[in-house]
Amino acid sequence: GDAFPKPSACAADENMRALCELLKEAAIGREVLAAVSNKNIFAMLGTFLVGCARANISNAVVVALDDATAQFARGKGAHTYVRKLVARGGSTDNHATSGLKFAVLHEFLSAGCSVLLSDVDVLWMQNPFTLPSLYRDADVEGMTDGWDDLTAYGYEWPSHTRSLRLGARNSGLFYVH
Repeated sequence: GDAFPKPSACAADENMRALCELLKEAAIGREVLAAVSNKNIFAMLGTFLVGCARANISNAVVVALDDATAQFARGKGAHTYVRKLVARGGSTDNHATSGLKFAVLHEFLSAGCSVLLSDVDVLWMQNPFTLPSLYRDADVEGMTDGWDDLTAYGYEWPSHTRSLRLGARNSGLFYVH
């Protein structure tokens, strides 16, 4: 098969070289569970890492947005990728940080790695990579906060564009490959 991680992506810059070195250790079957975090949520990150360890998720990766988070995560024995990204407005709250996930996802995918991206407030009771509920049959599998069939699964918008409308997608948990 193809080399993993992708050598052309790994050569792009210092960040990609660091990510590729980490993926050689952390990825199982070219997949990781990744959580983006900063120093504002150490208590939640600690609980997340305990859950991952208890669920035997050995391919969990913390994407640390600052040095303090990297030190915290490494102190807990976590695979850690330091990626110092800052939201446009400079905010470090959870909503601003959430928007940074997509730049991180691009890097993992460029390296040839599939990602189950999880917020740190998700508690893992079982290893999701061993469950039949992770289908791996689409480019993106997402979570919804829908409360009925229309908001959970979407509906065709009756217009000339024939587009699918999604009412309640949640970026707190999704799989991309």
